[in-house]
Amino acid sequence: MEWVFFLGATGPGLLFIIFSWYYRAFPPKSINFIYGYRTRKSMRNQETWDFGNKIGAKMFFYVGVSSLIVGAATYFISPPWSFGISIFFLVVAAFVGIFWCEQQLADNFDKNGKRIHKGGKPN
Repeated sequence: MEWVFFLGATGPGLLFIIFSWYYRAFPPKSINFIYGYRTRKSMRNQETWDFGNKIGAKMFFYVGVSSLIVGAATYFISPPWSFGISIFFLVVAAFVGIFWCEQQLADNFDKNGKRIHKGGKPN
């Protein structure tokens, strides 16, 4: 029965890692409402869409790895609580990741979706 606690604690992070691999290997080609990093900023034009989905895949990976680590650590500390703590951390990490992606979009594109060149060089 202990393995159920371990799978529950580490499974969500592992799924995020698998999804990030798929997301990086097969990014959405065009703007759509079904698959991809879909926010108002990322859907402004094709360039913001491509950039948002590239960093979205990175965000998925980092959220997955950190959730996997936290889930495994909490399993060894308190197996019955590990699933709840892992899910809570996953939700918090996802919100932080979305904030990070939106900040990256804001730093690299203006409000109309045109790329900002800092220091005379494109990012």
